[in-house]
Amino acid sequence: MVLKASKHGFIAADFADAVVNKIRVANKKRASAKERAKAKIDLPSLPVRQRELIDFYDLYETLVETLCDAAVYGPNTRLESIYAECRGRIQLDYPPIKPFLISYLEFQPDDAEAGLKLCGRPLDAFEALIAAFDLQEFFKMDDGNMIFRISRTREALNNYGEHLRQLAARAE
Repeated sequence: MVLKASKHGFIAADFADAVVNKIRVANKKRASAKERAKAKIDLPSLPVRQRELIDFYDLYETLVETLCDAAVYGPNTRLESIYAECRGRIQLDYPPIKPFLISYLEFQPDDAEAGLKLCGRPLDAFEALIAAFDLQEFFKMDDGNMIFRISRTREALNNYGEHLRQLAARAE
């Protein structure tokens, strides 16, 4: 048996190593718990989330109107310009609200397939509406589900808006 010196006298080396390891593990667990407590998600405030939704909804409605006009009258330079502007802004504005909206979105395999064709990755219905670079490409790759996507995305926006209204009513 090998003995090690400690401030309390001599103890067995194996026992000393086991105690040291237990102390290290306990310290790591304590540090990990502190980090988890710090890493809590900072959600935007309710008024900020409401403002983001209102702004996004206005942009979304412009996109939908543009897509419907292009489906009826055909793509033209004015509609292409509006689509490009909406597409660019939605690509920036959608990611912050996506975690909230997808909770209310009905997912369909057709959206993922459309994304794979256009972008090489699966998409949700919102992303599928802006996946094409321009309206020409959008209608060339259209799988006949544009109206269904619009219905599902509008329903998700309305349900998320209702959720925020209920939270606001509770907060008052």
